[in-house]
Amino acid sequence: MHRTVSLDYGIVIQEELDLVLDSGEVRHMKPGDIAVQRGTMHAWRNNHPTEWSRIIFVLQPCEPVVVNGKELKENYADTEGVKPSE
Repeated sequence: MHRTVSLDYGIVIQEELDLVLDSGEVRHMKPGDIAVQRGTMHAWRNNHPTEWSRIIFVLQPCEPVVVNGKELKENYADTEGVKPSE
């Protein structure tokens, strides 16, 4: 899972993907579906054994998300080879 400090729009254009949230919720997305996220921990999963999925992203800078007085930073903790942000 990862988080970016941006406003993200993801539009599925080919095959299907699962959007996995840190709550454990999974949203199955099909071509034409759009995900809008701001500062959420998430991961993308392609469950098809042989086909590629394609998604277009538009990322815009945004004000940091603050929860209970704490600013949420970028976090790439589960991305192989990338150290988590502090």
